[in-house]
Amino acid sequence: MVDNAIRLAEVIHPNKDAKRDFTSLVGIDHQKKELLTTLELLLDQSKLVDWEKKHHHKGLPIMSLLKTSNPLVILSGEVGCGKTALAQCIATPLSELLGTQVKVFETPSNIRGGGLVGEISNRITEVFESVKAKLKDNESGLLIIDEADDIATSRAQNQAHHEDRAGLNVLIKQIDAIQKSKKRLAVIMITNRMTVLDPAVRRRTSLHLVFDRPNTETLAEVFNWIFTGVDMNKAQLNDLIKYCTSQIIPYSFSDLIQRVAKQTLYRSVELKQPFSIALYTEILKSTEPTPLLGEHKIN
Repeated sequence: MVDNAIRLAEVIHPNKDAKRDFTSLVGIDHQKKELLTTLELLLDQSKLVDWEKKHHHKGLPIMSLLKTSNPLVILSGEVGCGKTALAQCIATPLSELLGTQVKVFETPSNIRGGGLVGEISNRITEVFESVKAKLKDNESGLLIIDEADDIATSRAQNQAHHEDRAGLNVLIKQIDAIQKSKKRLAVIMITNRMTVLDPAVRRRTSLHLVFDRPNTETLAEVFNWIFTGVDMNKAQLNDLIKYCTSQIIPYSFSDLIQRVAKQTLYRSVELKQPFSIALYTEILKSTEPTPLLGEHKIN
């Protein structure tokens, strides 16, 4: 018998592992800053009130846009560019800003269930109700929904089944209910296929961040981080950047760090030699970039 029970991963922040992971995410400083700022204001609206009192003591009607914002953030873009990694570690620096612990919950890969009638809707409801029940009134939390296109596909899609549409309606209602419940909870949806998400979901986002493969500037950041502790001159850095930018399919952050750098470390230990730019370059040139997804392909 297949076990389709909902089991949410739960992590309490701050923690040392997340702090290390957040620091090691290079080349996405803009996304880190924007996500941190938005989540802080979504989870602690007293900062909005204090700002309005200080700068607009007579009131600022447009502030209602922020005070009634849906606590939904979407991270979209190519594979291997830091979306999930950032979502999983952002709560540690966030907890430092809020001055309180942050509980992070993550949906399992079997969020859709086994395809029974009404199952998707019931499971989505169970996820949100379970998370809200685990958060006390004064606690802050994040709910991460990876591969969000599994449950938030546009109702206009030809292949959208009745169960998918029903599940999507429940998802939208649950997101709306968070703001009304006054729970300090924000939802982070992650997708590689932003274009298939339903417009009603996209309209509800307080922040949409796009993650791309590294360009010349971010490649420099990545290589400077990888070779911290190794002598690297400007010519060597430029050679690495030139090679990467000459590829038809660009390398992802994960390609350069998790695949090439990690393999270079293993090989260096095996050969009993220092971690070097030469060996890294050799392995880089023998490693093909991860293929682009459909909507990110280069024409």
